[in-house]
Amino acid sequence: MKAQLIGIVTAALLSGCIAGIQPGDESPTVSYTVPRSYQIVYLRAQNQADECLRGKKHYDVYAQVDPAMQAGSVAVRSPLGGLEVARTDIKAVDASHTQVTHTVWGHSPWDAGALNAMRQSILMDTSVCVAYR
Repeated sequence: MKAQLIGIVTAALLSGCIAGIQPGDESPTVSYTVPRSYQIVYLRAQNQADECLRGKKHYDVYAQVDPAMQAGSVAVRSPLGGLEVARTDIKAVDASHTQVTHTVWGHSPWDAGALNAMRQSILMDTSVCVAYR
């Protein structure tokens, strides 16, 4: 049974049916500015991804920050094919404001609910894994 599932997923990946977030696609996204430094926002986004995926072996969190550019990103990827399903990009506007852009794949559970939870995590400065509004 497990071999069949792997075969189906592999076939779907190769056929392009499972694409994840791709440049230029219409993945759900939201952008906003928060009154916090880029370092704080970066750590919050990384922590939210780690906490919400704890115990879920189907995804990996990749985070990178560039102090010279005062920017960073946190991506959630499936270990199978590196499929990117969620991403938070941050860029300092000034010393105390950060532009944040969240993007999700658009397929459950990486849909509007996940997008809202990611946004609420940054705005409330606490990890939110499920948003009810």
